[in-house]
Amino acid sequence: MKKHSLVIYFIILLVLCTAVIVGAKMLGQQGAYLAQFYMLTPAIAAIITRLFFYEPKFSDANLRFGKLKDYFKFWAISIGITVLSYILFTLFGGITWDFTGQVFLNRLAEQFSAAGQDINASLPPGFTPMTMLMIYFIGGLTIFNILPGIITGFGEEFGHRGFMFPLLYKIKPWVGIIIGGLIWYAWHLPLLLVIPQTTQYPLWQNLLNFIILAIGSVCTFTYLAYVYVKSRSVWVTSLAHIAMNNSASSFSYFAVIQNQLLANIGLALTMIIVAAVLYFKKELDVFPKYFQDNNAS
Repeated sequence: MKKHSLVIYFIILLVLCTAVIVGAKMLGQQGAYLAQFYMLTPAIAAIITRLFFYEPKFSDANLRFGKLKDYFKFWAISIGITVLSYILFTLFGGITWDFTGQVFLNRLAEQFSAAGQDINASLPPGFTPMTMLMIYFIGGLTIFNILPGIITGFGEEFGHRGFMFPLLYKIKPWVGIIIGGLIWYAWHLPLLLVIPQTTQYPLWQNLLNFIILAIGSVCTFTYLAYVYVKSRSVWVTSLAHIAMNNSASSFSYFAVIQNQLLANIGLALTMIIVAAVLYFKKELDVFPKYFQDNNAS
């Protein structure tokens, strides 16, 4: 029955994702706003599946708030992971730093100008572009991780880690981690159809990027699955996820990409290190214990 539920989840997810991507393409430039809804599709698919096609319903959904200390712990770890990734970006030569933020602001001003708008006119009275940049930088490390960030994170975590991962893991542990990670990576790919690509790469580099990012995604999936099982709270996992995303965006305001391939290698290596630390410290032993407890209850 649970395997059938997993198949139904994938079917519903596929339908939802297709509808969002097709709708976004039909809307053209405005479709980028609809694409944001894409991030909620796993949660919606999981909710529908749990309601109508999954016997335990929400009893194993880990919707509990969890321990307050886990929020601070995994927020700090996720920020640390981002810091490590940017250190490796720098060492590999994937990025250079512009601590003035002017490169980012100039690029943003150009985007506003291309749309026939003035960046300064869009700001609240008394605010400069640099003021807003610092607000977004600090916010990305703190408050934006809570609201609305945690809701966006919930969109992925409730579906991918909270529903898909446990059912895949029960087939075989490696299926839950490796296949789950690859499915999670593949789920992101359709967004490339609606997000404008500013740089074109040769085919060999695209293929190499695909392989490198797939490996990194499996390791990231492992980390987030660990947070989910360790905290037994989808909300803690959502915060850990969005903390990585938002902090990466915050640091990107002051970084200029020099070589995307080297940056991708740095990102994948970061997550390989994280997964290796979890493995050698035997933190991943929490997985079998978690599923034994769930089977016993």
